[in-house]
Amino acid sequence: MQIKLPETDLKSAQSLLTIELKDGSGQHVGQYFFGKGHGRTVFLFGKYKGAFKTHAECQAFVDGVLAVLFP
Repeated sequence: MQIKLPETDLKSAQSLLTIELKDGSGQHVGQYFFGKGHGRTVFLFGKYKGAFKTHAECQAFVDGVLAVLFP
């Protein structure tokens, strides 16, 4: 399983935005929140949460959770 987070620009975000994350089959697996002054937060599978400053950190978190759950 692979989930690629979209590149986001926090400078242009005027409010807190959210993107629904889906797996390859279209199943809902989590949410990606981001916004100026709020940073970036990822929720996966209803129980894994991480807050990060950069897109690369968010993607690494997602990849790590998937690597543990789906070896």
